[in-house]
Amino acid sequence: MDLKTLNRIDKLRRLKSRGPKTPSWLKPYHLLFFAFLVVFIFGALMKVLELNHN
Repeated sequence: MDLKTLNRIDKLRRLKSRGPKTPSWLKPYHLLFFAFLVVFIFGALMKVLELNHN
């Protein structure tokens, strides 16, 4: 194998190990967004349980 092929394989391996890239506009807010989503889902779940209880 020549150097070009080895470099290509190495680059692919590095891209794969890094996982999906977060969009730059989302980076500072991704934790906040995730927290909001969790709270929203939790609230919806409580409402459903409340409706089923009665």
